[in-house]
Amino acid sequence: MGNHDLIEKLRRRDQRAYEAIIDEYARLLWVVAGRYLPKSAGFFAEDVEECVSDAFFQLWQYPERFDAGKGSLKTYLCTLARNRAVSAFRKQTRNSTVSLEDCYEQLAAAQPEDPIDYQALYEAIACLSEPTREILIRRYFYEHKPAAIAEAMGRAKKDVENRLYRAKRTLSVSLSDDREDQR
Repeated sequence: MGNHDLIEKLRRRDQRAYEAIIDEYARLLWVVAGRYLPKSAGFFAEDVEECVSDAFFQLWQYPERFDAGKGSLKTYLCTLARNRAVSAFRKQTRNSTVSLEDCYEQLAAAQPEDPIDYQALYEAIACLSEPTREILIRRYFYEHKPAAIAEAMGRAKKDVENRLYRAKRTLSVSLSDDREDQR
C-alpha cells in the first residue's frame, strides 16, 4: 500500500492505515526528535516519545494538512517531529540559567586524580562577566554542546565558541597566577 493510499484511508479515519504509518515511520521520527533533545541537555526518552506521539497525533487529527504536492509523507512527519522537539528544547532552556553555586557543588563533589584548588577555580569563574560565565558553566559542567548553548541563549555559535576560548585562557592565567602567589 503506497503513501497516497494510506493518506486517503487515514482521511476516512481508517485505524489500520494510521497504525501502518506509525509502524513505518516511528523509528525515523525517534531519531529526528532525539537529535534535538540530547541527554546531555537533560532530556529523557519520554521527551522524545512525546514529540513523536504528538507528530503522529497531529497527522491523525488533521490529515488534510498533509499536501503531497509539497513533499512526501516522510518529510512531513519528520518536520512535525523536528518542530515539536525544537519547541520542547526552547521551552526547557529559554528561561533556565545555570547557577554558579550548583557548579561549585559539582566541583567539590568530584574526586580528580590531580588535586585542584576548587575555591580558587570557583573564585576565578565568579570573576568572569556574564554571559561568558554562564556559557563556560553550561559547556564544561553541564556538558552542553556549543550549538545547544547558542540556541538556548539566543547567541551565534561562533560567539559561544569565542567566549569559551577566551574564558579558558583567562582562567588559565588567573589560576597560574594564584599558584605562583602561593609559592
